[in-house]
Amino acid sequence: MDTEAALREGLTSTPKYIPVWYRYDKAGSIFNDRCLSDNTYYYFYSSEMHILSNKIKEILPDVSEVPHLVDMGSGNSEKTRGFIDSLLVNHDTITYIPVDISKDFLAETSEQLSVIYGDRLNIKSIPGDYDVGIEQLKDVAGLKIITWLGGGFQNQRYQDQIRRLQMLSKVMTEKCCLIISLDITQEKKQVENAYLDPTGISADLYLNAITRLNKEYGSDINTDSLKLEAEYIQTKTPEDTSYVRLFGTSLEPQQHRIPGLGIAINLAKDERLYFHEGKGVSCKYTIDQIKTLAASAELCLENYWTDPDQHVAVCYFATPKTTS
Repeated sequence: MDTEAALREGLTSTPKYIPVWYRYDKAGSIFNDRCLSDNTYYYFYSSEMHILSNKIKEILPDVSEVPHLVDMGSGNSEKTRGFIDSLLVNHDTITYIPVDISKDFLAETSEQLSVIYGDRLNIKSIPGDYDVGIEQLKDVAGLKIITWLGGGFQNQRYQDQIRRLQMLSKVMTEKCCLIISLDITQEKKQVENAYLDPTGISADLYLNAITRLNKEYGSDINTDSLKLEAEYIQTKTPEDTSYVRLFGTSLEPQQHRIPGLGIAINLAKDERLYFHEGKGVSCKYTIDQIKTLAASAELCLENYWTDPDQHVAVCYFATPKTTS
């Protein structure tokens, strides 16, 4: 990935934006963990954990072959621990393949897991973005259980969701499966409070994109000059999703040089600087939308599990079974 080119494109576009993945350096990953644990308005974490804690034996396929457990956007690997523990009940060792864009955070987490599991967990970390991870899965033979937990999948543009599902389907055999956690919440106020909580805990995560830009490329954007806002846009069209717009509204006219990118940007008063590419982030789905998304990649939604409040669906996808 050409980070400088992506930032330059976003900051000179109309409207201006910073790619959502840019906020996830080591500091951003720590802020993200804090949001998950401390933001009581963020329902996704507790809802997903409820499902994984109570339904893990139903979700995991019953396999005799030693699997490769792939963790897309692994973060601190907290949610995947349940999969690791369950698989190690029936297998002496498994291979764990975490994929994460923060190289430093990935290395720290992998080291911690090595201490916990020792030789029973063969860790083959892949530092890089999702495309890098999926590309390397082409060289992984045998049974793959691919997980995409924690909301990372839905933070992509819809077109990228389809594209990466298509990429994954090509590295899956009939024995493989793909398990993704998806947000099925539809209530506007709940969604907006979750992503811009009244307590302000999530602000550090979103503004880390600005902090990182200042540090790495020499800009001097004052985060206090932006008013953080969230807006939920809902649709039930099967070939689309609902989504959240996250942006900072400029409180005054601003001009900023960004020497490391070789550009300067102007922000007019009330102009929006988006903290994601595309029309929105953190997509919300109906079950029909999930089925349509799967079909676009020639995958089947074979099953799904929800929490009691119907906030999250943990979805089990597989390739179509061939008939003899």
